[in-house]
Amino acid sequence: MRHVLLAALCLAGCAGPAEELTPTPAAPDAGTAPVEAAPAEAAPVEAAPAEAAPAEAAPVEAAPAVVTLEARALWVTRWDFASAEDVRGILRRARAAGFNLVLFQVRGVADAYYRSSLEPWAASLAGRLGKDPGWDPLQVAVDEAHALGLELHAWVNLATAWKGASPPGRSSPRHLLRAHPAWRVVDRQGRPMPCTDAGYVFVCLANPEVQAHLEAVLVEIATRYAVDGVHLDYARYPARDTSYDRASNRLFRAARARDRSLTRAAWQREELTRFIGRLRDALHAARPGLLVSAAVTGIWQDLWGWGGVTQGFHDFHQDSHLWAARGVVDVLVPMIYWRPTRQPGARTDFRTLLAHFAPLREQIGLWAGINVEAGDLTTLAEEVTLAREAGLPGVALFAWKALLDRGWLETLPRELFPGPAARVPGRGAHSPGSPPDPPSSPGPSSPPGSNTSSVQPRRAMCAWLTSLGPALVSSSSASLASAESAPRK
Repeated sequence: MRHVLLAALCLAGCAGPAEELTPTPAAPDAGTAPVEAAPAEAAPVEAAPAEAAPAEAAPVEAAPAVVTLEARALWVTRWDFASAEDVRGILRRARAAGFNLVLFQVRGVADAYYRSSLEPWAASLAGRLGKDPGWDPLQVAVDEAHALGLELHAWVNLATAWKGASPPGRSSPRHLLRAHPAWRVVDRQGRPMPCTDAGYVFVCLANPEVQAHLEAVLVEIATRYAVDGVHLDYARYPARDTSYDRASNRLFRAARARDRSLTRAAWQREELTRFIGRLRDALHAARPGLLVSAAVTGIWQDLWGWGGVTQGFHDFHQDSHLWAARGVVDVLVPMIYWRPTRQPGARTDFRTLLAHFAPLREQIGLWAGINVEAGDLTTLAEEVTLAREAGLPGVALFAWKALLDRGWLETLPRELFPGPAARVPGRGAHSPGSPPDPPSSPGPSSPPGSNTSSVQPRRAMCAWLTSLGPALVSSSSASLASAESAPRK
């Protein structure tokens, strides 16, 4: 059920109802002579009939504003901006379109779209890896987003380290592939992933040195920038028969010695799950209240016998259901990038996949990742509606450029996002400083299927709304060849 609350947004800092305030009598006009009081013994003046004088109008309260509790997230990729004005323009139009949260990409291939002491400036910003572009995209985005009342979440690709036929050039800081070539993912035959235009080079997320570097990168972002969240992407292996690098081989042998029944795939899933949990803990310690979300593969396992689809559990060693059970992130964003099929339950049917993920909302925050390019505007509206009906507290649309190219931005407030909305905190994974749950109080029950609830008293609700702060607002080439192509990230 979509969460909606009725709140009276009062003037003067959520003051109480007008009738609670006693008006101060107006001072007499200094230029008017005072009227002499009638003597006490004078005959009383007969009061006029009640109907003769109009009754004073009772104070009228403004109609309560409807604030929807729903994350309305928009992915903005690193290819979408080239200047500070680009960033500001994107955020202003996103706000006007009804979004309340932006996932802003700041790390693509072990490079930085922010000022970092650990990784080099991205080549696309100034034409060369490591060259200072003279402006800071993340700082511009944070400042503009908060001025607009938007949440700004730093979106990082975790495992992708490079893309291109030529390896990364010299830079300061050194690119991690130049400094640590042994960090690359290796296939079963012992071959490291090559640099190619066809896909990303991955680093192994089970390697303790890689883990330490990535944790430092994320903590640097969380401590230097007032981001509202960190969004993890490519938190996975590139394919099932990877990584057989030396560090992984050594660690797996030690784990197998303790448990002879342990398979390599099970060990990889467990190591990845634990690492994501450690990242979440480090980020929460660095910035209490920060939300950690993760984009995960839209098909956990092929439970329907479709065949020829990429499965996060088997192909990427990404066990999103285990992540939910353990709460290793605050919010999961399953990338359900396909449209509803005419026949329910057909291959990659959006409804079927959504229904499969929906029960996880009882364990963790859950937003439906939706591909704008999956269909027309009617399809997009249908998918958002299905996510709401399934009880998900948010949606994330991929991506800004697709909405812009289709001319849909001005249509969204009418078709998808009417009225203001505030994000619901990640369920089951509240971090210190997260907005508290809304105050509850007895009141008339809503009809079955209703998406609204009356919450009183007014002062308690205003206090809770105030606590929301700025949140309150008016696959790689190694994947299966037969899998559907995913949008570019």
